[in-house]
Amino acid sequence: MDLLTDLQAYAEAQVERHKIPAISLALWKGGELYQAAGGILNQSTGVTATTDAIFQIGSITKVMTASLVMQLVDEGRIDLDTPVKHYLRDFQIADAEATQTITVRQLLNHSSGIAGDFFPDDRGHQGNLIARYVDRCSLLPVVHPVGEMYSYCNSAFTIAGRLVEVVRGISWYQAMQDLIFKPLGMTHAIADPKEQIRFRTAMGHVCDGDNTDRWVLPEQAYLSLGQAPCGSTPAMTAADLIRFARAHLQAGAAQSGERWLSPESVGAMQMPSITIPRVSQVFQRSMGLGWMLRKYHQNGLDTFSHNGATMGFLSTLQVIPQQNAAYAILLNAYSGAAFRAINSDLMMALTGLQNDEPEVPDKSPDTALFEKVVGRYESFDTSIEIALQGDKLSAHIRYKIDPLPALKAELKHIDELCFAVFTERGERQPNLVFLAQDQRGVAQYLFNGDRLNGRL
Repeated sequence: MDLLTDLQAYAEAQVERHKIPAISLALWKGGELYQAAGGILNQSTGVTATTDAIFQIGSITKVMTASLVMQLVDEGRIDLDTPVKHYLRDFQIADAEATQTITVRQLLNHSSGIAGDFFPDDRGHQGNLIARYVDRCSLLPVVHPVGEMYSYCNSAFTIAGRLVEVVRGISWYQAMQDLIFKPLGMTHAIADPKEQIRFRTAMGHVCDGDNTDRWVLPEQAYLSLGQAPCGSTPAMTAADLIRFARAHLQAGAAQSGERWLSPESVGAMQMPSITIPRVSQVFQRSMGLGWMLRKYHQNGLDTFSHNGATMGFLSTLQVIPQQNAAYAILLNAYSGAAFRAINSDLMMALTGLQNDEPEVPDKSPDTALFEKVVGRYESFDTSIEIALQGDKLSAHIRYKIDPLPALKAELKHIDELCFAVFTERGERQPNLVFLAQDQRGVAQYLFNGDRLNGRL
């Protein structure tokens, strides 16, 4: 099927193929916008999905929060390499030295070291929940030395959102509306969840416990509301995501022609600032400011992008600057298999690149190597037990936050300390990488889901 010829037929086929409630797609290529949507927005109401329906975008929000910070850089009101504490006097984490040294740049490129997956229940509380969240970060430890490693950090972007509030003197919600949505013409975009009643709105869906064949509505419609700047509340159409992407493709110019962000700030956001551990044989990743950057090995193609995941939603915004192209995928189902397959299809359609990982080569088990990674690894997000049974290495992953059943998988060695992950059904999951070997060669971290899990 030629996706650009009949994107609507493709969207409807994916709903059926992957048994998901709904999908919304938008692609920008050759100066044209293509849109499609299929399925139902809420299985309890049966409302059909249309291209003007809004879906939660999750962590794609982080690029918008980073853009708000960069606007302040353009105005000379923030310096990226100045400690956060200089601007946000109330900022504090459990490590006193890190509190004084973490810079604004380190918030935006996930190198601050702050434990990132702190999701307090703030239902029933009043006032500025973003400020309240940042106050509670005083309990958070660092998971790696400041500035020396990469570990995905939701907490850092909530702190960055509070930084915008304090320096700008308005709420983060108002900043999103006035400084992103309005100037970029994003007419079907909200940051404040109270505004969702104005729009045709999707509801997220999660697996019914361990039953991965049945979708149910999550207990909560949103993650912690205090984490809005890192992605817990914004919702919009796929087409509005494309409008945002085009401003970054056009060196910070809105489609109206007005200057929205300086070319220098746009360039800084798309420039590698820290390398991400290599989990793929297809591409190498690094972190810009807000944006995640990829260089594909096959032909050197560069992209910048961000994914999102919230309560029953998955999303991505992928931008291909060499082709002046971009695409957005919005799902209201927490289905990693569907998300990966659709993402691969769209990347192939726009670039001809195959996104799937190559087959794992057959090799003799290296039990000496395996013994150096066996153990228990922990983060706020997951608990992972790596075990060696005979000559086979296994992983038992328990998710503490994401609404996913526990995963039992076999690990197959690829190269160095990178391992492919296969479920009991034989389905392939994203690769795992072990890092920071000590003098005995024993790995001290497991990199999974973009997080560092420390050895216990």
